[in-house]
Amino acid sequence: MRSYSIFDDNRQDPTGLTAALQATDLAGVLHMLYCVLFHGTLSDPSTASPKESYAQNTVQVAIQSLRFFNSFAALNLPAFQSIVGAEGLSLAFRHIASSLLGHCSHVSCESLLHEVIVCVGYFTVNHPDNQVIVQSGRHPTVLQKLCQLPFQYFSDPRLTKVLFPSLIAACYSNLQNKIILEQEMSCVLLATFIQDFAQTSGQADNQSYQPKGKCLGSQDYLELANRFPQQAWEEARQFFLKKEKK
Repeated sequence: MRSYSIFDDNRQDPTGLTAALQATDLAGVLHMLYCVLFHGTLSDPSTASPKESYAQNTVQVAIQSLRFFNSFAALNLPAFQSIVGAEGLSLAFRHIASSLLGHCSHVSCESLLHEVIVCVGYFTVNHPDNQVIVQSGRHPTVLQKLCQLPFQYFSDPRLTKVLFPSLIAACYSNLQNKIILEQEMSCVLLATFIQDFAQTSGQADNQSYQPKGKCLGSQDYLELANRFPQQAWEEARQFFLKKEKK
Protein backbone atom coordinates (compact mmCIF):
# COMPACT_ATOMS: atom_id res chain seq x y z
CA MET A 1 0.00 0.00 0.00
CA ARG A 2 1.34 3.41 -0.91
CA SER A 3 2.35 5.78 1.87
CA TYR A 4 0.61 9.06 2.50
CA SER A 5 2.65 12.15 1.62
CA ILE A 6 1.63 15.78 1.37
CA PHE A 7 4.12 16.05 -1.51
CA ASP A 8 2.17 13.71 -3.81
CA ASP A 9 1.60 15.41 -7.16
CA ASN A 10 -1.49 13.53 -8.31
CA ARG A 11 -4.02 14.74 -5.77
CA GLN A 12 -7.64 13.84 -6.41
CA ASP A 13 -10.42 16.23 -5.37
CA PRO A 14 -13.74 14.47 -5.97
CA THR A 15 -15.54 16.75 -3.50
CA GLY A 16 -14.55 19.99 -5.21
CA LEU A 17 -13.34 21.37 -1.88
CA THR A 18 -10.01 22.60 -3.24
CA ALA A 19 -11.68 24.44 -6.11
CA ALA A 20 -14.16 26.05 -3.72
CA LEU A 21 -11.40 27.21 -1.36
CA GLN A 22 -9.38 28.55 -4.30
CA ALA A 23 -12.38 30.49 -5.61
CA THR A 24 -13.09 32.01 -2.19
CA ASP A 25 -9.52 32.69 -0.98
CA LEU A 26 -9.76 29.98 1.69
CA ALA A 27 -13.41 30.81 2.42
CA GLY A 28 -12.36 34.31 3.41
CA VAL A 29 -10.65 33.06 6.59
CA LEU A 30 -7.37 34.85 5.85
CA HIS A 31 -9.21 38.13 5.26
CA MET A 32 -11.23 37.59 8.43
CA LEU A 33 -8.14 36.90 10.54
CA TYR A 34 -6.40 39.96 9.13
CA CYS A 35 -9.37 42.15 10.06
CA VAL A 36 -9.63 40.63 13.55
CA LEU A 37 -5.95 41.27 14.25
CA PHE A 38 -5.59 44.70 12.69
CA HIS A 39 -9.00 46.37 12.85
CA GLY A 40 -7.63 49.00 15.23
CA THR A 41 -4.55 50.01 13.21
CA LEU A 42 -4.09 52.56 10.46
CA SER A 43 -5.46 51.89 6.99
CA ASP A 44 -1.94 51.04 5.81
CA PRO A 45 -0.60 48.58 8.39
CA SER A 46 2.85 48.57 6.80
CA THR A 47 3.36 52.11 8.12
CA ALA A 48 1.92 51.37 11.54
CA SER A 49 3.57 49.77 14.51
CA PRO A 50 2.02 46.31 14.52
CA LYS A 51 -0.09 45.45 17.51
CA GLU A 52 1.62 42.51 19.19
CA SER A 53 -0.57 41.74 22.18
CA TYR A 54 -4.01 40.21 21.71
CA ALA A 55 -6.95 39.24 23.91
CA GLN A 56 -7.51 35.55 24.59
CA ASN A 57 -10.59 35.33 22.36
CA THR A 58 -8.58 36.85 19.49
CA VAL A 59 -5.81 34.32 20.09
CA GLN A 60 -8.34 31.48 19.88
CA VAL A 61 -9.60 32.79 16.53
CA ALA A 62 -6.00 32.90 15.30
CA ILE A 63 -5.27 29.35 16.47
CA GLN A 64 -8.37 27.91 14.77
CA SER A 65 -7.67 29.89 11.57
CA LEU A 66 -4.09 28.62 11.39
CA ARG A 67 -5.22 25.05 12.04
CA PHE A 68 -7.56 25.44 9.09
CA PHE A 69 -4.70 26.73 6.90
CA ASN A 70 -2.42 23.88 8.00
CA SER A 71 -5.11 21.26 7.40
CA PHE A 72 -5.69 22.57 3.89
CA ALA A 73 -1.93 22.69 3.23
CA ALA A 74 -1.69 19.02 4.20
CA LEU A 75 -4.64 18.28 1.92
CA ASN A 76 -3.34 20.19 -1.12
CA LEU A 77 -0.02 21.95 -0.61
CA PRO A 78 0.31 23.51 -4.11
CA ALA A 79 -3.18 25.00 -3.87
CA PHE A 80 -2.47 26.41 -0.39
CA GLN A 81 0.81 27.97 -1.54
CA SER A 82 -0.79 29.41 -4.64
CA ILE A 83 -3.71 31.00 -2.79
CA VAL A 84 -1.76 32.44 0.14
CA GLY A 85 1.20 33.38 -2.07
CA ALA A 86 -0.95 35.49 -4.39
CA GLU A 87 -0.35 39.24 -4.59
CA GLY A 88 -2.12 40.97 -1.72
CA LEU A 89 -2.84 37.85 0.28
CA SER A 90 0.86 37.08 0.65
CA LEU A 91 1.48 40.44 2.29
CA ALA A 92 -1.49 39.92 4.60
CA PHE A 93 -0.15 36.49 5.53
CA ARG A 94 3.32 37.90 6.23
CA HIS A 95 1.85 40.62 8.43
CA ILE A 96 -0.31 38.11 10.31
CA ALA A 97 2.61 35.73 10.89
CA SER A 98 4.92 38.53 11.99
CA SER A 99 2.41 39.99 14.42
CA LEU A 100 1.48 36.63 15.94
CA LEU A 101 5.15 35.76 16.40
CA GLY A 102 5.52 39.12 18.13
CA HIS A 103 2.59 38.30 20.41
CA CYS A 104 4.15 34.96 21.32
CA SER A 105 7.41 36.70 22.24
CA HIS A 106 5.50 38.67 24.91
CA VAL A 107 2.87 36.16 25.99
CA SER A 108 3.48 32.44 26.36
CA CYS A 109 1.13 30.62 23.98
CA GLU A 110 2.74 27.46 22.68
CA SER A 111 -0.28 26.21 20.75
CA LEU A 112 -0.47 29.44 18.72
CA LEU A 113 3.29 29.67 18.20
CA HIS A 114 3.52 26.12 16.91
CA GLU A 115 0.67 26.61 14.43
CA VAL A 116 2.39 29.74 13.07
CA ILE A 117 5.73 27.95 12.75
CA VAL A 118 4.20 24.99 10.91
CA CYS A 119 2.20 27.28 8.63
CA VAL A 120 5.29 29.29 7.61
CA GLY A 121 6.95 26.00 6.71
CA TYR A 122 4.06 24.92 4.50
CA PHE A 123 4.01 28.38 2.92
CA THR A 124 7.69 28.27 1.93
CA VAL A 125 8.59 24.63 1.23
CA ASN A 126 9.75 24.19 -2.38
CA HIS A 127 8.43 27.68 -3.19
CA PRO A 128 11.15 30.29 -3.96
CA ASP A 129 8.71 33.21 -4.29
CA ASN A 130 7.18 32.54 -0.88
CA GLN A 131 10.66 32.16 0.62
CA VAL A 132 11.32 35.76 -0.41
CA ILE A 133 8.14 36.95 1.30
CA VAL A 134 9.20 35.70 4.75
CA GLN A 135 12.52 37.57 4.60
CA SER A 136 11.09 40.86 3.31
CA GLY A 137 9.21 43.67 5.01
CA ARG A 138 9.62 45.34 8.37
CA HIS A 139 12.55 44.18 10.50
CA PRO A 140 12.69 41.87 12.26
CA THR A 141 11.18 39.86 9.42
CA VAL A 142 9.20 36.65 9.86
CA LEU A 143 12.36 34.64 9.17
CA GLN A 144 14.37 36.68 11.67
CA LYS A 145 11.68 36.24 14.32
CA LEU A 146 11.78 32.48 13.83
CA CYS A 147 15.57 32.57 14.25
CA GLN A 148 15.19 34.60 17.45
CA LEU A 149 12.87 32.20 19.27
CA PRO A 150 13.89 31.11 22.79
CA PHE A 151 16.96 28.89 23.12
CA GLN A 152 14.85 25.81 23.89
CA TYR A 153 13.63 25.78 20.27
CA PHE A 154 17.22 25.14 19.20
CA SER A 155 18.09 22.60 21.91
CA ASP A 156 15.03 20.71 23.18
CA PRO A 157 14.19 17.83 20.76
CA ARG A 158 10.45 18.32 21.33
CA LEU A 159 10.73 21.92 20.13
CA THR A 160 13.40 21.54 17.44
CA LYS A 161 10.99 19.06 15.86
CA VAL A 162 8.54 21.95 15.51
CA LEU A 163 10.92 24.71 14.40
CA PHE A 164 13.71 23.12 12.36
CA PRO A 165 11.59 21.70 9.50
CA SER A 166 10.15 25.18 8.91
CA LEU A 167 13.60 26.79 8.93
CA ILE A 168 14.78 24.14 6.47
CA ALA A 169 11.76 24.81 4.24
CA ALA A 170 12.22 28.58 4.39
CA CYS A 171 15.94 28.56 3.61
CA TYR A 172 16.70 25.54 1.42
CA SER A 173 18.20 26.60 -1.95
CA ASN A 174 17.85 30.28 -0.99
CA LEU A 175 21.27 31.78 -0.26
CA GLN A 176 19.91 35.08 1.00
CA ASN A 177 17.67 33.35 3.53
CA LYS A 178 20.52 31.05 4.55
CA ILE A 179 22.79 34.04 5.21
CA ILE A 180 20.08 35.61 7.39
CA LEU A 181 19.79 32.30 9.23
CA GLU A 182 23.55 32.10 9.78
CA GLN A 183 23.51 35.49 11.49
CA GLU A 184 21.39 33.97 14.27
CA MET A 185 22.39 30.30 14.44
CA SER A 186 24.68 27.62 13.03
CA CYS A 187 23.27 25.93 9.93
CA VAL A 188 25.13 22.79 11.04
CA LEU A 189 22.28 22.30 13.53
CA LEU A 190 19.85 21.92 10.62
CA ALA A 191 22.20 19.57 8.75
CA THR A 192 22.55 17.40 11.85
CA PHE A 193 18.78 17.43 12.34
CA ILE A 194 18.26 16.17 8.77
CA GLN A 195 20.95 13.52 9.21
CA ASP A 196 19.35 12.24 12.41
CA PHE A 197 16.00 11.86 10.66
CA ALA A 198 17.60 10.22 7.62
CA GLN A 199 19.29 7.61 9.81
CA THR A 200 15.96 6.61 11.30
CA SER A 201 13.99 6.95 8.06
CA GLY A 202 13.37 3.21 7.96
CA GLN A 203 11.57 3.42 11.27
CA ALA A 204 9.79 6.57 10.15
CA ASP A 205 8.52 4.80 7.04
CA ASN A 206 6.92 2.15 9.23
CA GLN A 207 5.67 4.37 12.03
CA SER A 208 5.06 7.91 10.77
CA TYR A 209 3.37 7.40 7.42
CA GLN A 210 -0.28 6.53 7.28
CA PRO A 211 -1.91 4.40 4.55
CA LYS A 212 -3.05 6.45 1.60
CA GLY A 213 -6.43 8.00 2.19
CA LYS A 214 -5.99 8.39 5.93
CA CYS A 215 -5.38 11.68 7.68
CA LEU A 216 -2.14 12.45 9.44
CA GLY A 217 -2.16 11.72 13.16
CA SER A 218 -1.97 14.54 15.68
CA GLN A 219 1.83 14.30 15.95
CA ASP A 220 2.67 12.89 12.51
CA TYR A 221 2.24 16.27 10.86
CA LEU A 222 5.30 17.53 12.75
CA GLU A 223 7.55 14.85 11.23
CA LEU A 224 10.21 16.12 8.84
CA ALA A 225 8.98 13.82 6.06
CA ASN A 226 5.58 15.53 6.18
CA ARG A 227 7.06 19.03 6.05
CA PHE A 228 10.05 18.71 3.71
CA PRO A 229 10.28 16.17 0.85
CA GLN A 230 12.36 13.16 1.79
CA GLN A 231 14.02 12.91 -1.62
CA ALA A 232 15.65 16.32 -1.00
CA TRP A 233 17.03 15.53 2.47
CA GLU A 234 20.60 14.73 1.42
CA GLU A 235 20.83 17.72 -0.92
CA ALA A 236 19.48 19.94 1.85
CA ARG A 237 21.96 18.51 4.35
CA GLN A 238 24.83 19.38 2.02
CA PHE A 239 23.36 22.85 1.42
CA PHE A 240 23.29 23.67 5.12
CA LEU A 241 26.78 22.24 5.71
CA LYS A 242 28.33 24.40 2.99
CA LYS A 243 30.00 27.57 4.25
CA GLU A 244 28.87 30.71 2.44
CA LYS A 245 31.18 33.63 1.82
CA LYS A 246 30.08 36.71 3.71
